[in-house]
Amino acid sequence: MIQTSNRAALYARFSSDNQRSESIDAQIRAMTAYCAQRHIAIVETYVDEAKSATTDRRPSFQQMIADSVSHSFNIVLVHKLDRFARNRYDSAVYKRELKKNGVTVYSVLENLDSSPESIMMESVLEGMSEYYSQNLAREVMKGMRETALQGKHTGGKPPLGYDVDPVTRKLVINPQEAQAVRLIFSMYSEGCGYSEVLAALHEMGYKTKKGKEFLKNSLYSILTNPKYCGIYVFNRSSAKSITGTRNTHLLKASEDIITVEGGVPQIVDERTFSRVQRRLESNKHIGARNKAKTVYLLAGKVYCKVCGRSMTGNTRYSGRNKEKYVTYRCPSKHYICNNKEINQEYLDRFVVAMLEVHLFNTAAIQEIARKIEAMSGNRLEMIAEEQNKLQASLDEVSEAITNITNVIMSGIVSAALTDKLAELEQEKARIEVDMQKLEQRDTADRDTEADILSIPLKYARLKGNIGSPKYKTYIQDFIEKIEVGRYELSIILKTGLDVCPALDTTLTVRRQELYESGL
Repeated sequence: MIQTSNRAALYARFSSDNQRSESIDAQIRAMTAYCAQRHIAIVETYVDEAKSATTDRRPSFQQMIADSVSHSFNIVLVHKLDRFARNRYDSAVYKRELKKNGVTVYSVLENLDSSPESIMMESVLEGMSEYYSQNLAREVMKGMRETALQGKHTGGKPPLGYDVDPVTRKLVINPQEAQAVRLIFSMYSEGCGYSEVLAALHEMGYKTKKGKEFLKNSLYSILTNPKYCGIYVFNRSSAKSITGTRNTHLLKASEDIITVEGGVPQIVDERTFSRVQRRLESNKHIGARNKAKTVYLLAGKVYCKVCGRSMTGNTRYSGRNKEKYVTYRCPSKHYICNNKEINQEYLDRFVVAMLEVHLFNTAAIQEIARKIEAMSGNRLEMIAEEQNKLQASLDEVSEAITNITNVIMSGIVSAALTDKLAELEQEKARIEVDMQKLEQRDTADRDTEADILSIPLKYARLKGNIGSPKYKTYIQDFIEKIEVGRYELSIILKTGLDVCPALDTTLTVRRQELYESGL
């Protein structure tokens, strides 16, 4: 029950893909009215515009979570629960974080309390929001794949050298920009370095698609783009991780990539393009041989338990022999935070060992799958019950349609009958769509189980290439956070899939255990 002495922080969000910015105003008006009716003081309003709730990378949202520490408010009010999060894992994590600070999340439209029934209903609502979000993404991708197969532009700014035909939606050559592209490929294929190419582009007044000066990264993205030799490529970059980040250098499996030969007007001939790719590959290997780079496997996941800041990788040389020390270190000044740095190699190996025990083996994964199956029992019963209700409604509507059709065929025709028939047909179509959605939910559950069971196999394939970006990305997908204190650290593991927050594991170990483990 909300008390009249409570203080609320309002949180509103809209996504640019399916909503208008005016929806922010509507959300705030509804929340303000809600607070006025209950005599709740509004102390702060947080707004994220054009941000998806499927990821927690929302600046105002994160600021709200951080501000909850001050205890200036004890309620976070949203218009609807899916404004807070459409991802069950993030929802549970941040609600738990808020709860630690004495803050509770309430919804204007979903009148839920702390009763067991409300907790179950909240879980169902969040699950439905996540389902609709994922289903929408799948349908959008389906449409984009079909567009790509037709050789049409799938959105965004076209590459340098091309424009989009407004009628056909296909790429057409921009003659002036194409000259810059040909110059880049020609000079690089003849042995010129990036600096020489950049100097030539600057001297001749060429600019990027955004009208800015060329940089080395700009050149690399151009030199590696197969569109320039006439090959249309779509869906090449790897999907987002569970944290919502995308690694554009990590490619998907070849069967998922759409490639259309001759799908784009050619700017560079195949021979020049191939010569450029061979040189890029050769330079990559030369660089790897000449430069031994430290791989911080857990970069971005290690946090200082004393001050809360993200710990960064650090390399230093100390002692008479200039011995190399590689660590994760808190960037705060010593007078602010007195936490000690931690050995990078020991921490990386220890965390991987913990993952191998808790996730990267068949026995552990089967146990997780068993728990998920047990928790899915109630959900499956609910789906079956809903399917039965929908089938009963469909049978009733179909019977009514048949009866009206028979009356009309007997010669009795009226506007009321035809209107009713049209109404029933619409209702039938709606029910059939709802039944299809339920079937898709069941299929999605089976796909999730298959993904879980494949975790050990995927790890086994990547284990032999520890230094690769794929290996680092895969390891980080199973780590929520590592909190390093002065004497102990907490390793928060997760399944890598948004299946159930209850399956997450937090391991607390003494620092000394890292060095005693012998890993």
